[in-house]
Amino acid sequence: MNNKIETYIGFSIRSGKIIFGVEMLERQKKGVYLLIADGAIGKNSLKSMVNAQAKFGCPFLMTDEGVLSATVHRPAVKAVAITDQNLAKAILSVADGEPQIKFYSGGNN
Repeated sequence: MNNKIETYIGFSIRSGKIIFGVEMLERQKKGVYLLIADGAIGKNSLKSMVNAQAKFGCPFLMTDEGVLSATVHRPAVKAVAITDQNLAKAILSVADGEPQIKFYSGGNN
């Protein structure tokens, strides 16, 4: 993955502006600006992420299998949400040029 994206996600972790996992995301009421899911996410979790995208009206990125887990250095994490608007914009600005990341458009990516 792009070093800039790794850096921005690292900033999110250090500043506490990230939510790990679908269960924690479902508890969130507002303030989510970007959703990112690993390609290895399960079907039910993916449905929850799609519902969260509709709920928060934010972009949804899918990474190749194992990329997100490696980036956040937590092998069990398959979904994260960025809760800082500026960090979300920064990640989106460099995500277009990254071949391992795609915008989720429904169905199989």
